[in-house]
Amino acid sequence: MEITNVTEYEAIAKEKLPKMVYDYFASGAEDEWTLQENRNSFARILFRPRILIDVSKIDMTTTILGEYATARAASAAGTIMILSSWTTSSVEEVASTGPGIQFFQIRFFQLQVYKNRKVVEQLVRRAERAGFKAIVLTGDAPRLGRRESDIKNRFTLPPNLALKNFEGLDHGKIDEANDSGLASYAGGQIDRTLSWKDVQWLQTITNMPILVKGVLTGEDARIAIQAGAAGIIVSNPVRLVVKATQGRVPVFLDGGVRRGTDVFKALALGASGIFIGRPVVFSLAAEGEAGVRKVLQMLRDEFELTMALSGCRSLSEITRNHIITNVTEYEAIAKEKLPKMVYDYYASGAEDQWTLQENRNAFARILFRPRILIDVSKIDMTTTILGFKISMPIMVAPTAMQKMAHPEGEYATARAASAAGTIMTLSSWATSSVEEVASTGPGIRFFQLYVYKNRNVVEQLVRRAERAGFKAIALTVDTPRLGRRESDIKNRFTLPPNLTLKNFEGLDLGKMDEANDSGLASYVAGQIDRTLSWKDVQWLQTITKMPILVKGVITGEDARIAVQAGAAGIIVSNHGARQLDYVPATISALEEVVKATQGRIPVFLDGGVRRGTDVFKALALGASGIFIGRPVVFSLAAEGEAGVRKVLQMLRDEFELTMALSGCRSLKEITRNHITTEWDTPRPPHPSARL
Repeated sequence: MEITNVTEYEAIAKEKLPKMVYDYFASGAEDEWTLQENRNSFARILFRPRILIDVSKIDMTTTILGEYATARAASAAGTIMILSSWTTSSVEEVASTGPGIQFFQIRFFQLQVYKNRKVVEQLVRRAERAGFKAIVLTGDAPRLGRRESDIKNRFTLPPNLALKNFEGLDHGKIDEANDSGLASYAGGQIDRTLSWKDVQWLQTITNMPILVKGVLTGEDARIAIQAGAAGIIVSNPVRLVVKATQGRVPVFLDGGVRRGTDVFKALALGASGIFIGRPVVFSLAAEGEAGVRKVLQMLRDEFELTMALSGCRSLSEITRNHIITNVTEYEAIAKEKLPKMVYDYYASGAEDQWTLQENRNAFARILFRPRILIDVSKIDMTTTILGFKISMPIMVAPTAMQKMAHPEGEYATARAASAAGTIMTLSSWATSSVEEVASTGPGIRFFQLYVYKNRNVVEQLVRRAERAGFKAIALTVDTPRLGRRESDIKNRFTLPPNLTLKNFEGLDLGKMDEANDSGLASYVAGQIDRTLSWKDVQWLQTITKMPILVKGVITGEDARIAVQAGAAGIIVSNHGARQLDYVPATISALEEVVKATQGRIPVFLDGGVRRGTDVFKALALGASGIFIGRPVVFSLAAEGEAGVRKVLQMLRDEFELTMALSGCRSLKEITRNHITTEWDTPRPPHPSARL
């Protein structure tokens, strides 16, 4: 079988190696969640490639600790190898040009600090004499993690092998033990008193620079610099550590890299380089030296291709702007791409925009109370909304005039929502008609409705949506008049001349023309029926079989009336903070509305959601699901349908991660006890806390 990517070597190694040996190399600690997360976290970072850049020549060379190395992977020019202390070849043997070693021209030595410091000194001096260029001090292993595969296998070193660096030195052996021989060996030899002062001590016994391996926080990164570390090797939170170092020392990534795309993402987040471990040992098991050469060559080729497709000709051109790690980053891209009038229309809120900011800020004041030691290997995010099963409780809110953001507009959003297995809500003020959206293919779609003075228009819109296969009406009830959106007034907002409100073509409605303040405000003032009241919810039920969701409820009083009026559900919304300013954030109003309904109808949240953590918080407060608006339209502006797909996937991934870290395997396990809010009564201390 032809090997086409690095990960395929693991399956071959699993077949070839004894189970005890494969498990030692492949396994992680306890539930192995972090082992999986090392890989999964890369998948949540997306690219922002630049185009029309001459990439005929790609330069991947770099300098590490003053040593000139190349990222031309397995070429004869070579790259850096870190030799483990617990190696089955000594530093002197590796320094010789034996088989499988010669292409690693620059070598670092990984060091565990033993209780017997004379052993440490001898190891360091031997490495220096053998031409090694740096010490990699492992700082995160004062005790060996609970590696359950090793315990079950009673791991010990095969009898034909020895830890070659320790031959003739005063140290123990990895013998068979009741749990893991390696764990017993580490427990007996590794110095648990190891601290930051030992970084300084090492500098007194060697001229080699010291890299500290195992840093995971910005706090420890700053301490490492103060202690004189020449560099830092981190596992996952590259961005946090890079920020903490402020460029004073290089930061490297170790863990989870399996693709050239992963290398690019790490460098875009500020890493100076990456280290790979398991791919090397698996390829070594499969094909010896040839396998290692192939792995390094494949990563080199994939990385070079990623650089070319991203418009980067050298490592210095790889920047943070080339990747997207979360939903909010799409807004900055949209701001660059859209005309000011259009961006302001989508982004702004009413008056002082206090509620616009509060829609986001209120989420930050809700904290988690995660449960631990729960098997979260399987997470079920599916749910049923008004009888329709969807893949996750994250749905698309109605946003008007999407073709201002992208030529495909609502077509692209409909396809993306369908691909994600979730619900799209089409705005009445769409630049694609209900029939056009229905033609994009199967999907669950709701229709957002304003009630016009001309009730014949309302009836026609509702019946057309029903014939087109839409499944529910989202009745917007908080817009008897348009809020004072000062950006739209300054820009004299009106619909661009090449676009129309497609649902109203051929109907007796006015046009959105330029006005002295805002063409949209003038249009709404002339068309929307200000007599709209609760009796109209009941009237709508006489002209359609579709269930009616009432959108714009933010008080318990109105929630109770909505139930009495026959609403099938409530959407807690302040219209994206575009109507009355200084109303509560939707997440702050949610629990009051949920309590008022007493579980008789579902309650949904619209407004401020930008993270999977926000989704979790909303569900913990009683929401049956959430709608997102601005993230959809900003990602649509940035990347069209692909952008909307990515936003939905990022929120899904973040929500799944939040569920796992909170100990929830399904939506029904998300409870009010998983969060604490600013309005909660302080919890009394547990009786044991007073003992």
